Amino acid sequence: MKEILDKYKDIIKKYEILVWDSEPLAYRFKAIITFMDDSRLLIKDYTFPHGRKYSFHWQDRNSHLIIRWDNAMHWKDIDTFPHHKHEKASISSSKEVTLEDILNHIYEILNDGH
Repeated sequence: MKEILDKYKDIIKKYEILVWDSEPLAYRFKAIITFMDDSRLLIKDYTFPHGRKYSFHWQDRNSHLIIRWDNAMHWKDIDTFPHHKHEKASISSSKEVTLEDILNHIYEILNDGH
């Protein structure tokens, strides 16, 4: 985990790990990453013996949604089901499913503006 955060340290202002429980067949990870522009990524990533549940919620400094990636089972028509993302009022397919995928996407967006 630390290696991933270090890789993107030039866009990360700070991070806080709220929960990190690890067992042989499962883990629970919750964290908040604050970026240099004061936007924040709220992370929930859980694995258990029969699957994984995640949500990466990126919001601006005023707590307005930028993008949320998750794998809730309610968008069956999305070609990457159950993986999808919410941007503004739209739902679309998503191949970004790991923290590193998400940080890479945010990195590209933040560096586009500079």
